[in-house]
Amino acid sequence: MTPEEADNAVRSIAKKLLTELRSKDNHHTLRQLLDKYANQAKPLCPSGHEVWLWLCVWVHLVAEGK
Repeated sequence: MTPEEADNAVRSIAKKLLTELRSKDNHHTLRQLLDKYANQAKPLCPSGHEVWLWLCVWVHLVAEGK
């Protein structure tokens, strides 16, 4: 997988998380959703990082439109 494909995959996961977080039916905290989506992001996460924390950075970047 190229770096560009990996970035797109992480952005896709972050967008799904944000969609669920912003849903009116959502009763979960951001951290609970980060834990939920961490399994999907784990293969993309660089070693030595906490997956949920690394994914949180991506979620914030996507939310800001970067």
